[in-house]
Amino acid sequence: MSSIGGRVVATPAGHRIMSPIVAAQLRQMLRGVLAPGGTASEVAIPGYHLAGKTGTANKVDPATGQYSTSEYVASFVGFAPAENPQLETVVIVDQPQSAIYGGTVAAPAFGQIMGFALPYLKIPPG
Repeated sequence: MSSIGGRVVATPAGHRIMSPIVAAQLRQMLRGVLAPGGTASEVAIPGYHLAGKTGTANKVDPATGQYSTSEYVASFVGFAPAENPQLETVVIVDQPQSAIYGGTVAAPAFGQIMGFALPYLKIPPG
């Protein structure tokens, strides 16, 4: 149960949107992002299997309504442990300066955050 405006409301029942087999396949694909050759391959936390997705998007130039060729949003969404997710982190960098790619700009921050949070929250390696 939860409340909205001080009034108790029932939490709606959830339902599975993908099969366990597809979920396992997707987790494996997302592990590849942090594996050698992946777009965030430089991020690792000893003992933990990580999974995630990088993102790079052009911002819209408000003057023209077109995609900008010089302003971007870089992102990384990831979770750990990959086979039994316990913690998820999202890092979004608006208008990165030194590089534009999520794997270069946002993924290292994900690694630092998770490198602290996983042991702090006593989430076992895996």
